[in-house]
Amino acid sequence: MAAVKKPARARQPVTRAGTTLGGEYEDALAVEAEEGFDPAGLARRRAGRPSLSGSPGHSTRLGVRLDDDTYQSIRRIAEHQHRKISDVVREAINRYLEAS
Repeated sequence: MAAVKKPARARQPVTRAGTTLGGEYEDALAVEAEEGFDPAGLARRRAGRPSLSGSPGHSTRLGVRLDDDTYQSIRRIAEHQHRKISDVVREAINRYLEAS
């Protein structure tokens, strides 16, 4: 006798803030949209990632070419430390600058 597969449960969509969409939340959004709202009350969001310096604006981006061995070494360190490659490279540059 063949096993009968149960249909997969559809997951409820979730906002970036973690709010589950559906039911009451959707009704509240519909009421708000129908009543209208003041666009001046909206918070302006900047596109992209926050500045590394902590001040408004963009951080300088630098592209670097590496040989395969160097890249793989950095990748292994980042993976082992559960960090991003860019964080490992940034730390290495800062340590070099502090030492000079």
